[in-house]
Amino acid sequence: MSAADAPARRPRLTLLGLFLGATVALAVVLGALLLAIVGDSRRLILASAEELREAAAVRAEGLLRRELGNASEAVAEVERALSLGALEPSDQSAVEAAIFLALAKSPQLAEVTFTGAGRAGFASDGQPLLARSGRFQVSVFRDGAALTTERVVEDGKGFQAERRRRAPGAPLHSGAFAKSGAALDPTDHLTFTTTASRAVGGAAIWTDLSYWQRDEALPPERRRVVVSVQKAVVDAGGRFAGVVRAGLLTEAIDRLTQLRVVEGSAPDPHRVFLSDSQGRLIARLRPQDRLRLVDDTLRVTAEDVPAPIRAALAHVGESSATLDVAGEPWLSTFRKLAGTQGWIAGIVVPEAAYTRELSRQRERLLFIYAGVMAAIVLGGALVLLALRRSLGGITLLAARMRGLDFAPARSRARFGDVQDVLDGLERAKTAMRALGKYVPIDLVRELYEANREPTLGGELRDLSILFTDLEGFTSLSEKVAPVELARRLGAYLQTMTSAIRSTSGTVDKFVGDAVMALWNAPSLSAGHPRLACEAVLRCREATRLLYASPAWEGLPPLRTRAGLHRARVLVGHFGAPDRLSYTALGDGVNLAARLESLCKQYGVEVLVSGAIVEEASEAFVFRLIDRVAVKGKTEAVQVYELLGRKGETLPLQPIARRYEDAFNRYQARDFGGALALLAEQLQDAPSKVLSERCRALQADPPGADWDAVHRAKAK
Repeated sequence: MSAADAPARRPRLTLLGLFLGATVALAVVLGALLLAIVGDSRRLILASAEELREAAAVRAEGLLRRELGNASEAVAEVERALSLGALEPSDQSAVEAAIFLALAKSPQLAEVTFTGAGRAGFASDGQPLLARSGRFQVSVFRDGAALTTERVVEDGKGFQAERRRRAPGAPLHSGAFAKSGAALDPTDHLTFTTTASRAVGGAAIWTDLSYWQRDEALPPERRRVVVSVQKAVVDAGGRFAGVVRAGLLTEAIDRLTQLRVVEGSAPDPHRVFLSDSQGRLIARLRPQDRLRLVDDTLRVTAEDVPAPIRAALAHVGESSATLDVAGEPWLSTFRKLAGTQGWIAGIVVPEAAYTRELSRQRERLLFIYAGVMAAIVLGGALVLLALRRSLGGITLLAARMRGLDFAPARSRARFGDVQDVLDGLERAKTAMRALGKYVPIDLVRELYEANREPTLGGELRDLSILFTDLEGFTSLSEKVAPVELARRLGAYLQTMTSAIRSTSGTVDKFVGDAVMALWNAPSLSAGHPRLACEAVLRCREATRLLYASPAWEGLPPLRTRAGLHRARVLVGHFGAPDRLSYTALGDGVNLAARLESLCKQYGVEVLVSGAIVEEASEAFVFRLIDRVAVKGKTEAVQVYELLGRKGETLPLQPIARRYEDAFNRYQARDFGGALALLAEQLQDAPSKVLSERCRALQADPPGADWDAVHRAKAK
């Protein structure tokens, strides 16, 4: 009776089950109480942590506003001097003195620039209409530790630039101006035209990150990055005087990423970063981080952005988020920074930084909880422990066998009769492992799952059948010691077996160095002709690696011949009632074996039948070799050489196609035409065989009943 026919057993309550059920119920009640206490504590801690991160984000906003305020204050000082009449906008020396003073007062500033011009009104598009004369620009910028002045003035032919270079710490008028070449009209620059336009209306404009103009001759990786503010200013009479621009090096902004959320000597677990609304970094996390243009905007491209910050950047549109970083929860808080180009300050921190002490407390409670539970179950456990262990060993071993796990395991029981059962099961597993080495393991699993013994007989099934033979192995065996020969043969057959099994094939048997393999038995395999072709190629690739490995060292590489055929044959258990063999029988099996033998005649490694090609031609490349009636058969079959997979580079493919053209002429009795096509490729073994056949037929033409079928005379 099979397992499927066995009557269903009613579930029975055991003493162990009853005891465990009561214990589990008690454990669940106490555990739920413990989780409720810990959960409430965790919520309170995380709520307090959110307030801490929000306060840190506000501090970051204040620090950024202070840094940006240095540039705004420099612009405001020049604007106040103009509006009070203390500074005449057309007096370039006075302008230089004013912006020199503004730059000197703020070490964080990189540059202060005044672009002067008269404005007569606005064009229809809102752009400023400027006076034809009186345009100039005065800039004072940091050149290392020194302050350098650059003036751009109009000389009637265009604009010329001149520079006054000072030594570090030198006063305003030290050094003389020196010509530095022609320059562009400074009022054409976008920072001037946009700021002076009607749409802006005299408001201050902050730019996004940009390369500093002073570094334009340097490669991008060495150019410094600034953020600047510019404002259109008027003189004491309310007339447009020009545009003042102050630039701030972004190193000051980068320092915000080092902000400590928690003060103290211990490392701060919080990480602060600045990004835009699209989740792109603005402030560098490390000095070596680079910037690159992203959608015409400079953004930091950190080569190794920490995983928590990378995860947080995907949530910058939210006020806060909980992140999963490598399975660990992290908390994040975001705050939009007022007065910027949509910049956002973000803070990330591992949740464990807040809940670590709570986790320790939870562990202490769990320890107490475990102690209480241990005291409750101690009495019953002492009574049931020995029995549970003994029965558990049998149950575990039986479960592994039901799962077809026959691996050896060491089992010990306190009771002698239980140990006898365990030893018997281990011996049964040993027998099953041994059986799996003699017959296909899939067959062993099938018989085990069905709980039946194999019976004599078989069934008709469509199979792909492979025969292989190792050319030159017989002569090799005469030169190698038997023990060494067995080791090398074992390595070869293991390589072949692994390649065949990787494509769902079943190794039917080994005959010396020969291998017989099946597809679609005992387990069904859709598209088995394609799987068999893939197995042949994998066998070829795997044996080449074997021959190049230390396992084959000292011996020459050998050539494996293979014959592959698809046929409907009888497959099952054959032999004597008490000694069976799982195999396939029929003409199709014989033909596969004959194809392997024919490889030697044509000088190829693989011959497959047309039945294989019919289904596998979409995935593999074949060469039609011949129409052959194998030894003992009158019916001819077309045989093909398997060249390789489609899509791969196959050097033999052009030769193969020319061979097929020659073969068509051969079949049409055009022996001379076939010889002409083959003349250039006689190094190809099949081409040489066909050429010799064509010469013989050309010398002794066949009769009218000639059917172009080659009749093999040997097996």
